[in-house]
Amino acid sequence: MFNVDNNKAKEIVDAVFKDVFGVNNSFTLEKVKEKFAFDIPLPQRIGCILSGKDTWVVSKENNKIASQKALEEEFKKSEWMRKKEEISSIGDLLRCWNKINYVTGDKNLNSQDVFGSDGVYTSASVFNSHAVFKSKNIIYSYKIFDCNYMIACRDNESSTFGIRMRESVNCSSGFEISWCEKVSRSMYVHDGVDIYECMFCSHIRSKKYCIANMQFSKDEYFKIKKQVIEWILDSS
Repeated sequence: MFNVDNNKAKEIVDAVFKDVFGVNNSFTLEKVKEKFAFDIPLPQRIGCILSGKDTWVVSKENNKIASQKALEEEFKKSEWMRKKEEISSIGDLLRCWNKINYVTGDKNLNSQDVFGSDGVYTSASVFNSHAVFKSKNIIYSYKIFDCNYMIACRDNESSTFGIRMRESVNCSSGFEISWCEKVSRSMYVHDGVDIYECMFCSHIRSKKYCIANMQFSKDEYFKIKKQVIEWILDSS
């Protein structure tokens, strides 16, 4: 998948699975991508027009994709300046612009251990993700801000240990959490606030051990949760 050792990515996936589901991960990285990140807009591999090597980019607005590294190497040679040409029409102007107007792939600033990703800022350990800001340990995700240990997530802020978490803030240890705030140890919750250990709930506030907006005892809840986790992780 990436031209690097994938051990770090696998370690991240294993840690998130253990936290969210309470079981060891048995999926490969490719299976995780297929099963959980199927609708996340991820960078795709494409050949760099300057170097011929692989680069990663979401934008495909034209065929002139160049890696950030290749563009930097070219800058060292010429600072991207060209010999002056006569410009007597808009057509001349557009022709000259086209000669130097490349779409940059593999974009990252002030980041480290970034693989197969694009648009990464002040982050670390990011794998095949796009638009990641001030975050760590991010895999197959999009538009992530100040998060840690996230898989197949999008549009989240200040959240940790999430799988398929969307449009949520200050959430943790959850699966299929959307449009939520301060929701933890929960699965399949939408529009919830201050929720702990709930499943298949919508629009509730300050609850725990609820399923489908119904109150259960702690023992009843965890008995059903075990069945739900087995269902989620069914590899068939």
